[in-house]
Amino acid sequence: MTDLQLHVLLSLTAADALGAATEFQTSETVRARHGDTFPDYQSGSVFGFAPGEATDDSQMTAATLLGYANGGGLEDVRAALTEWLNAGPPDVGSLTRSALSYGTPEGGVRAWAASGFQSAGNGGLMRVAAVWLAGFRGEALTRESALVTTLTHADPRCVYASLFFTAFVDALREGAAYRAAAEAALRVMDGHDARRTLLDAELLGLGTRAAHDAFQAGERAARAAVRARVRAGLDGHLTSQSGYVLDTLEAAIAHARADSWQECVEPAVLLGDDSDTVACVVGAIVGARGLAVPPHLLPPLRLGHTWPGWERAWSCAEHFPSLLEAARDGR
Repeated sequence: MTDLQLHVLLSLTAADALGAATEFQTSETVRARHGDTFPDYQSGSVFGFAPGEATDDSQMTAATLLGYANGGGLEDVRAALTEWLNAGPPDVGSLTRSALSYGTPEGGVRAWAASGFQSAGNGGLMRVAAVWLAGFRGEALTRESALVTTLTHADPRCVYASLFFTAFVDALREGAAYRAAAEAALRVMDGHDARRTLLDAELLGLGTRAAHDAFQAGERAARAAVRARVRAGLDGHLTSQSGYVLDTLEAAIAHARADSWQECVEPAVLLGDDSDTVACVVGAIVGARGLAVPPHLLPPLRLGHTWPGWERAWSCAEHFPSLLEAARDGR
């Protein structure tokens, strides 16, 4: 584990916890209640998260890391995500719930098929930073990002958004300038055959022939859509903060260009809608940029879920170092 990995994990979790108070609210409602700034954790979460408690975004990131700690294979990650789901968290995306209910790594593909090959939510993007945090790099990072995303979100838009995102975080970690890092990450995305990766892992195969054909038919357009949204975000454009994966990606890239952690994360929180997820993705990006999390946000930061031993007093600053070490050692 490096200091930067710990910083990125704390950054994305703190940003998520800030956004918890404004999730699924309109920007008008948020500003009427909180004004034009959002410097600290607040009450008001529609799911009952207390100030300083992170949401399903950070919970699933931690669960993915636990999967690596518990054996490191894709089935271990799926099992850890299922354990999280079975603990009864208050906020679970519908496609995530459906995918994990199948009880196999192919569940994400089957849930996508059941949606008529239409669902492309941000539930994979919100947690895929865990792959980079666990120490995957290079081609292994790209391949693992595709597989881990597909556990719940198999649409090629989701998969290629995740491929871009983890490559972007890695390029920023290496010190590349913001736009140059994004362009480098797009080249990584364009150079990877995600369908082949999923076939080799038997997530797409004879039993999911229709899904294979749908993925193959959509992947060229998916790459193009990711490229377009990334470049729009780099220019400051923001379509919305909906739960659609490309809206989330574009918004996060637009927000995360600012000069300080607060200036990047605060606009995502104030815009409401799927603010916790957008803020979480922003937090990972600005963490990789090395921007400092405001110190007052770290002591109260907690994961407010119901896993045994991880009650609402579970301190992120205290427990994240050992979680990261275990994830790296396990994989």
